[in-house]
Amino acid sequence: MKNATKRLFTMLLCAVVLITMAACGRSADGEGENETSKTPTATTAPDGSYSVTLPDKTVLELSGTPKRIVSMGPNITDILFELGVGERVVGRTDYCDTPKGVENIPSVGTLFSPNVEMILSLEPDLVIGSLLFSEETQKQLEDMGIKVAVLYDSKSVDGIYDMIRAIGALTGQNKEGDALAERTQKQIEDAVAKYSGAEYKDFVAPTVYYVSGYGESGDYTAGGDTYIGQLLEAAGGNNIAKDVEGWVIAHEVLIEADPQIIIVGEGMAADFCAAPGYQELSAVKNNRVFEFDVYHLLERQSHLNAEIFVQLAELFHTQPVQ
Repeated sequence: MKNATKRLFTMLLCAVVLITMAACGRSADGEGENETSKTPTATTAPDGSYSVTLPDKTVLELSGTPKRIVSMGPNITDILFELGVGERVVGRTDYCDTPKGVENIPSVGTLFSPNVEMILSLEPDLVIGSLLFSEETQKQLEDMGIKVAVLYDSKSVDGIYDMIRAIGALTGQNKEGDALAERTQKQIEDAVAKYSGAEYKDFVAPTVYYVSGYGESGDYTAGGDTYIGQLLEAAGGNNIAKDVEGWVIAHEVLIEADPQIIIVGEGMAADFCAAPGYQELSAVKNNRVFEFDVYHLLERQSHLNAEIFVQLAELFHTQPVQ
């Protein structure tokens, strides 16, 4: 069942191909894709109310510190608990499976089509949406007086830090949010520094391919304009999809690039290697298809991205390739 849920989440991630551009347009206010990230800010009034300016310039007015939060994304849930406000989470999605104990929190359904009536019954004073949270659901909730914040920046590594700080600002945990963002950034920067010394002066970045989806439905990966694609490059990999926009890559482009290292999710390597159309890849022939917990650590934009970044940096810099 758990593997089926992971697979469904990956399929939903692939659906970003069809809807992310619209979502990012909403988040970016129509501005350039490579625009510098904007740190969220919070302004408190004497009566205890406060307004939060989110990274997309949206200003959310809150009557006070949210005490009942519905998390509409597993990454949001992870960050809320890491910031120490997990006890305020009264609702989650089917895909929010961490940290331990979160299964005891009522689920409001899927990311894209949640049960709005269920959300309302939980009487939240804040709903935080993320990847695949629909504008339709957002409007329904807002029309009923529910405060909604949507946080997701698929195009920038800096978006990871901004998301963390935004959740800190929304929950009155500004210092904790800043500290977590700084720890996350430092963990990534430390990994980069570790492999920047004289010992690695002759290092040549291996060509890398990240498998988000494959098979009859098409090939999906992280293009150069996604935070995952940028993480791969920053970790020392030469992302063969760095010139791809979004998440779709032509199968012939993958075959021609013939990556030296392929990254897949846990339990996916055997199926990928056996699937028609992939057996001739050098990484498959040379046993260079590596499994990682991409479901929890990479596909979810959060502080946990730093953990897999360290793992990938080690792989790219220490794994012999042919």
